[in-house]
Amino acid sequence: MSKKIMPWIDLLPQSQQTGYPQRRDEIEGLMAEAAWLSRRAEELRAKAYFASLRLEGDAKARWTVEAVEDAKRSVMQSLAGARQ
Repeated sequence: MSKKIMPWIDLLPQSQQTGYPQRRDEIEGLMAEAAWLSRRAEELRAKAYFASLRLEGDAKARWTVEAVEDAKRSVMQSLAGARQ
């Protein structure tokens, strides 16, 4: 059983005739969807992170570790210079 948000709505006199409980339920649905989307985003970030590790590993297998690290360092220096 899930806890309702804003349960006080149900205690208001004649609240069932106002549409307020339905509006509350819609808000509850939005919150549930947001929670699901947050979990999904976390899963996608993890998937992207591990894919980037595989890509970097593949690049280091094709080129030298030094070449890959030099390229990464070059990009980081360019980005740092652009911020100044």
